[in-house]
Amino acid sequence: MSLLLFAAVIAAVVAVFAYRQRPKPGAIWLALLLAGVAWWAAVYAVELPITPLPVRRPFMKLQWLGSLSIPVFWLLFSLEYTGRDRWVNPVSVAGLFVVPTVVAGLVFTFEHHTLLYRSVELVQNGDLYAVEHVFGPAFYVGIGYSYLLTLVGSALFVSLLAGRSPTHRKQSLALLVAIVAPWLGNLVYIFDVSLLADVDPTPMAFLVTGVASFVALEQLDLFEAVPVPDRIARDIVIDGMYDPVVVVDNRDRIVDMNTAATTIVGFSAQTALGRNANETVPGFPEGTADGETVTVDSPEGVRHFDVAISAIEDAHGRPLGQVVTMRDVTKRQHDEQRLNVLNRVLRHNLRNEMQVVAGCAEELQSRLDDEADVALATTIAESANEVSELGDTAREIEDLLETPESTPAIGLRDTIDRLLDDAETENPGAVFTLQWTPDHDIRCRRPIEPVLRHLLEAATSSNRPPNPHVRLFVAADTEDYVSITVADDGPPISDAERAVLETGAETPLDHASGLDLWLVLWGTRAMGGSLDFESHSDTGNAVTVHVPVVESVRSNEQQASAE
Repeated sequence: MSLLLFAAVIAAVVAVFAYRQRPKPGAIWLALLLAGVAWWAAVYAVELPITPLPVRRPFMKLQWLGSLSIPVFWLLFSLEYTGRDRWVNPVSVAGLFVVPTVVAGLVFTFEHHTLLYRSVELVQNGDLYAVEHVFGPAFYVGIGYSYLLTLVGSALFVSLLAGRSPTHRKQSLALLVAIVAPWLGNLVYIFDVSLLADVDPTPMAFLVTGVASFVALEQLDLFEAVPVPDRIARDIVIDGMYDPVVVVDNRDRIVDMNTAATTIVGFSAQTALGRNANETVPGFPEGTADGETVTVDSPEGVRHFDVAISAIEDAHGRPLGQVVTMRDVTKRQHDEQRLNVLNRVLRHNLRNEMQVVAGCAEELQSRLDDEADVALATTIAESANEVSELGDTAREIEDLLETPESTPAIGLRDTIDRLLDDAETENPGAVFTLQWTPDHDIRCRRPIEPVLRHLLEAATSSNRPPNPHVRLFVAADTEDYVSITVADDGPPISDAERAVLETGAETPLDHASGLDLWLVLWGTRAMGGSLDFESHSDTGNAVTVHVPVVESVRSNEQQASAE
């Protein structure tokens, strides 16, 4: 009896722990299940010492409240905890309690009929008195229904034992131990093979239920690592995907696909199963990991897809099939087409027309005598040349971004020396100084040259002081990164222009003054680097480019000195 009371206390305490985890999936149902366990064990502990059958009969009936409700709570907990909560609603809960309610009505009136027990007799077993039953048909209906619910709920956790998550496997094992222990005890009692004669070992096995449930709750984080995300992942990630996904077996037969694929293959998921993927899925089997672009005439119009095919293998590396993923790139292709057209107009048509305008303006300058007219012609020529230069910069950006990473790197010191020589030639009044701190040469990717050239041009542009002073500082941040700072004494870069570069988007009110700083930004990013801006009204600007080092080149003397 003390063992039964101990089991009841353990179950009640763990029920409180489970109840505190609400509203996490399954917490309420597990708490009710454990409350039912505590009820059954406690009532049976009170019943066992009672000898008069009429006094004992009410406790026999009250036990059934626990035995009839526990399987229902177990199934509801299993459904909700494993992500099948759409089956847990007021209608389904009421439906599950129909059979227990009918059986409960027969339980509380069993002394007036033989549907539940054909006979009930009190027998002595040592210091205890047990009830010897001859079961009737209603008993087997109730117990069979309870076993069915227990089996279905347990099957849901058995499926998790084969899952990928070791945490969910441990949790499932603990919960299965919690439910299987009393279930086996009940089987022993029903088939009359108990070593305790007519004493029901089921409530005693609830001690295992309480301990196993406590382990699952407190040691295995039962409600902190719920498998619900794994269950709903397919609905959200696969079925909810805009891109079609098709799964084929080793015979290239369709075995599964998401909703988005139905508009591509032309069949519903049920109709497509078993069909030959070579004849049904566009781009199969030509698709590769790099992507094969295919065009599909779908009900939504012409669409373009990058097709990627991934192999499915078992734990031993044996091929099981393939997953065909079709990434919709229709918008990307349309955007690329529009950008190509706009880029071509900017780089060719607009640039050529601006050169004509500039040429005509220069011709007008030579023919006009009035100073005001000459000034207007000069302004036209300068503006036309600026627009033409925008086209040149746009072409340079395109070339810069298309530079393959395999292109040979260039020496940073030679590049800077050459750029400074050109800048001094183009700006006779400017002063250029270089502070090189590394003790060796450094090789960087080729975009570093146009990036530094445009920084130097910005530092000596027409809106700078008459004799600007431009300073370059080169320092090795680490063995893998170098920083180049271009500082000038001109007017600072405006906060609005810097904000545009930082956000990466221009608006009608916030925009950069040209493409030069965009070239610097995109070129630096293309090298895997970053930019820092510092602007002060009294000291000017300092733009620092941090870029990876492709190679450090030391002379023989430097290598010998280092050794």
